[in-house]
Amino acid sequence: MSNESDHPDEVGPAGPGAAGRRRPGTDVGTATPTGGLSGRAASRGGRPGAATVLDVDTAKVVVFEFDTGDALAEHAAHHPILVQVIRGRVGFDLPDRSIELAPGEVLHLTPLLRHGVRALEPTTLTVTMLRGSAERG
Repeated sequence: MSNESDHPDEVGPAGPGAAGRRRPGTDVGTATPTGGLSGRAASRGGRPGAATVLDVDTAKVVVFEFDTGDALAEHAAHHPILVQVIRGRVGFDLPDRSIELAPGEVLHLTPLLRHGVRALEPTTLTVTMLRGSAERG
């Protein structure tokens, strides 16, 4: 049985027989929990509420709370983003198609790809902006 992770970007445990071998990874770094995501922002009459839950050099996470029918008009992000639905369902309008996202699904968008979002039911979702360590703001 291998002690290595099945994913190349993950570091597996040292496991039995690891004595004398260098452990992968580091003991120096930061772990920043965000706490609960739901209930951080309220819908604002047709538009979702938004709250930043994490803002570090390499990523920014914003939670959005939608009521049924709330929408974000077509827009684009300067950074690549990951959209993850926590609860509810949204329609995601892209230049070439519309898709529906449900809880547990993740959507990756490349920088500057136009998109719009509309809530099909009360929804909580997160948007993670992926940015380089030298970028900020």
